[in-house]
Amino acid sequence: MSSAGHRVDAAAASVGARDLFVLRRVSGSRFVHFGGSGRGSGWAGLIEVDADEVVALRDALTGRSPVRDAGGGTRRVFGPYYANASAFVPVDHDVVVVFGGEDGAVAAASDEALLSAATLAADAVETVTPVKKLADELEELDAVRAVTAVDEPTVEKTMRALARVVAESLYCEVGALYLADGDRIEVVDGGWELGESPEQVADALRSVLGDGRFPYCVQDAAVLPLPAPLEGARGIRSYYLLELTGVARGVLLVAHTDAGPRGFTLLCRRLGLRLAGVGSVVLGAAVTREWCSTEAARLHAAFGKLDV
Repeated sequence: MSSAGHRVDAAAASVGARDLFVLRRVSGSRFVHFGGSGRGSGWAGLIEVDADEVVALRDALTGRSPVRDAGGGTRRVFGPYYANASAFVPVDHDVVVVFGGEDGAVAAASDEALLSAATLAADAVETVTPVKKLADELEELDAVRAVTAVDEPTVEKTMRALARVVAESLYCEVGALYLADGDRIEVVDGGWELGESPEQVADALRSVLGDGRFPYCVQDAAVLPLPAPLEGARGIRSYYLLELTGVARGVLLVAHTDAGPRGFTLLCRRLGLRLAGVGSVVLGAAVTREWCSTEAARLHAAFGKLDV
């Protein structure tokens, strides 16, 4: 780890924070996350936030003092980030450091301690490193390779495999794929099981396909629940609806849950679009093979009747 990384980690530890994010203004009310500690390190360069849409960020800039939030369980702090406790600390007009954690240590830290830690972190983080950028590109490549490697004998198994690969690539606990051809649905879980039936999931995704609003990313399902009849689905924190096109016309749903509360970074959203495009080709090939097999059987039977 670089000396800058050690300084940022030390800044987070000094106020009991698990995660630290350095937000820098890039234009108007728009801030971009450049680096940090914990998730703030892994998500560097992958979060944009508008101060007009995040009350705590806006209030910290306006009041020029730390804005804390603690208690009430794990909830969305900003962008895709969820935590039990948080503090927004303005370093200057263009830099705000966000601390997050699982207990009240962050909220209990004094203004002086928070400002000292925020200043140390902001000084250490200048830009997203080339190594981090390359790592993100490699992650995207590996995910695309995983989708193209899906090779199952039936359409249903292909649907299930694709839903699982995309969910795992986006670190989601729930994945579902609806295919208009045959009105088919496959649901997979990776640590969280939906209480709703596959038929209910199919009803919801069928309606989404009819509306045609893609891509559709919701960072807080408490504000914008899943479409009916899934609006009461328990444990869903954020979700992403992606369109499948061509022969494989349909909808892909992935979601984060109480098992790992978070939202979708810019990388996740970009990667989701790419995987949906590649997945459409893979699933389209499976649908075409199924059609060829069915047609061959039909024509063989028809020719058999002519022979008789």
